[in-house]
Amino acid sequence: NANKIEWTDGTFPNQNVLATVKDRWTNIDASGNLVTDPTALAAMNVNAKMWFPANAQRYFVKSTDIEDGSFLRINNVTLGYTLPKIVASKLRMQNFRIYATVNNLRTFTNYTGYDPEVTARNSDPLTSGVDFAAYPRARAYVLGVNATF
Repeated sequence: NANKIEWTDGTFPNQNVLATVKDRWTNIDASGNLVTDPTALAAMNVNAKMWFPANAQRYFVKSTDIEDGSFLRINNVTLGYTLPKIVASKLRMQNFRIYATVNNLRTFTNYTGYDPEVTARNSDPLTSGVDFAAYPRARAYVLGVNATF
């Protein structure tokens, strides 16, 4: 989950951008001041549950950034009704069918990103499955009528 790396690795040390880092170590006090005193830092971070590097100049990949991307997706569901031939013929039709389809109905996963199936690194086969600012699959609704006269 490269989005998690981007927003929790310390590249933005003065921002708390994801709820997953709310209990992180910090060097910014409640008033927004930079704290450098070791005693004050220890007191501020006594309940910190996540290490957070200050003023990082590169990404730090942590074990929490590697996630199980397994999922079960209900991808395509169609419900339809076809009028019986006798009823259709009374309406001067050979056939009449109405239907509704939903694509990407539901995804079951523990993955914390938007979509476990997307990848932002299609051009490099060594980094497939990296989710970095990729758009999730859209849900689509289709209504239709098939009529034969």
